[in-house]
Amino acid sequence: MSDPTSAAGTFAGYKLALLSLPVVASLIAFWLGMRFVPLRTADPRGDLLNRVLACLVSGFVLGVPCLVFLMQHWPGIFDAGVRLAIVAAMPEIAGFFVITGCVFVVCSMPGPWIVAAVFLWLERRKGKTITEIAQDLRDEVGALHRSTPSQGNNQGGPL
Repeated sequence: MSDPTSAAGTFAGYKLALLSLPVVASLIAFWLGMRFVPLRTADPRGDLLNRVLACLVSGFVLGVPCLVFLMQHWPGIFDAGVRLAIVAAMPEIAGFFVITGCVFVVCSMPGPWIVAAVFLWLERRKGKTITEIAQDLRDEVGALHRSTPSQGNNQGGPL
């Protein structure tokens, strides 16, 4: 004889797993960020707020193009999310939101690193005028452009 709560518990387990995927992914991403780049001791609360806001902005700025890319090139991932929601006896749209949530979490990871790089770059130019900062930016972009080989200038090298 089976336990009468086992079937209900199984569905509750599926629902819990389905809805917690984006949350678990975001907690792991946040933990990795805190583990490898600890908060500044001078202003830990402000640094934490900056990181969270950078994650949100990065998630939406990078997440939307990634979702469009997924919809165009790998639409089966959303079908898999819908099937997972159906198995968990949830509305089909829940599977879409789980996939979307995970994509936004993954896209939010580079946000604090980009913000930290920009602030570090600006910190190194403290005391300079805006024209000097613009000239530094122009020089660095020009050096980056010069170091990148051009696409159409193949001189008969290996393919």
